Amino acid sequence: MDRSWIDWRNQMIVVPRHDPCTKARGEAGPCGYCKRLAEQAADHNPELSYEAALARAWTPKTDSAARSIPFDFDPRTDLVIERFFERYEKFPHSKQAVNRRVNKAAEVTDELDEDSIYPHCLRATAATYHASRGLSALPLQSMLGWSDLSTSQKYVRRSGEATARALRTVHRQ
Repeated sequence: MDRSWIDWRNQMIVVPRHDPCTKARGEAGPCGYCKRLAEQAADHNPELSYEAALARAWTPKTDSAARSIPFDFDPRTDLVIERFFERYEKFPHSKQAVNRRVNKAAEVTDELDEDSIYPHCLRATAATYHASRGLSALPLQSMLGWSDLSTSQKYVRRSGEATARALRTVHRQ
């Protein structure tokens, strides 16, 4: 993510369909993760060269992941994003570096099972939080970039919030 992804006027993070990876250590160019993905893509597609696959790096995991993510629902989120870009022009770490930092934080945190904390479970925590606050399945799907609506429906169902709202509505009449 870099500053160009932020639409300050509409308070949105706009995840593009393509953004050239420039996270190589000590040099310009794609990071090791994007290079490995390009190798795999070229290996599994005889019509695609490694260079052409590498030119496509970075792209979101799915088409649905290219999206606009609102952040005006909480003033703290706006402040965190603003402060981040006061310090950095772009997110300075690779996916692997983020994984290592989350793992390290989990290791040194009391009362947490370090094996159960990783970036993707933090994403699930965010989904659970928003579903429990009453966000319905379609906006949750859009926000998190899931291609399948059933994924967000699972979080909404588990939260019980839709049932609680319906019961409150019925019994207030």
